[in-house]
Amino acid sequence: LPQEHRSLLQKMKEGEAELARLRSVEGDKLAEQDRSAQLEKEVAMLREKIHHLDDMLKSQQRKVRQMIEQLQNSKTVIQAKDAVIQELKERVAYL
Repeated sequence: LPQEHRSLLQKMKEGEAELARLRSVEGDKLAEQDRSAQLEKEVAMLREKIHHLDDMLKSQQRKVRQMIEQLQNSKTVIQAKDAVIQELKERVAYL
């Protein structure tokens, strides 16, 4: 009877140790799941920020292209007016 008692006590201790190990493993899994969920949120937030920055960059590029186009148009207009002024100067000099 004492030997059976010791044997049962030993089995109980082994069972408790196994339970503790399994609880620890479960705890680790939960911690990993929490960390994974947190990282997924961070990645989603970063994707959103990158998308927003890309949109801002495209908008700025569009504005710069428009400004360059306006400058080129203004340059063309100025060249045309310079040509008219030069022609008028020549007429005045002729007179």
